[in-house]
Amino acid sequence: MAQHGYHGLKEGDKASEWATKEADINDDHVYIEGHPVMEGWEKPYQDEIAKIACRNGGKVLEVGFGMALSATAIQGQDIEEHFIIEASEAVFKKLEEWAAKQPHKVTPLFGLWQDVVKTLPADTFDGIYYDTYPNNKESQHIHQFGFIQEARRILKPGGVLTYCNLTSLGVLRPQYTAEGKSDTESWELLFEETQKPHIIKAGWEVSEIKENQIFGPLYPPKECEYYQHNTLLMPCLVKTATSAP
Repeated sequence: MAQHGYHGLKEGDKASEWATKEADINDDHVYIEGHPVMEGWEKPYQDEIAKIACRNGGKVLEVGFGMALSATAIQGQDIEEHFIIEASEAVFKKLEEWAAKQPHKVTPLFGLWQDVVKTLPADTFDGIYYDTYPNNKESQHIHQFGFIQEARRILKPGGVLTYCNLTSLGVLRPQYTAEGKSDTESWELLFEETQKPHIIKAGWEVSEIKENQIFGPLYPPKECEYYQHNTLLMPCLVKTATSAP
């Protein structure tokens, strides 16, 4: 059986070493130590998913800067302040240069999200968008859920969270393609089996998990290593109660 998606991540790589890994950054892509972190074809999707994170306006937290695709989309929304966590030194330098030119206030935060989130006050953000890269093979399909657990504390009641993990979905989505199932039905089954149980385990209520949106059509180039499907999942979580003490 042919493999789908990206299978180049290494076991045992330490997140703490991410900051200094070699980065290849241009207008078409971001590669970190040869791994494809983001590519320019994602722009239409990033434009759309940013709207979910920004629908309440106010303070928006973005985790992972990449090529500034989603960051630029967020700046085009009606927000007050834009916080961005970035763990790569090379990418963070680009973030600081970019931030100085934006219409809305940008607060760059350097470091791994695991360290930075601990410093952020509870009930702070109106919206959050998480789109970082897995640090190793072990975290390829699950790294977002650790953040989702922490994110609930820093969201305001009524705050919205959305997230993306293309390095996972590029592998998982072909496994849910079956004759007789629509694209939407396939995405819903994928979400029910591979996402929802982890979200509930991370402390979210079923009622806070809102209807998924499916974005498409999408046109990844044939040479893209990590994604080849023509639609993409856009989850939405809304915090409806105050954080636990």
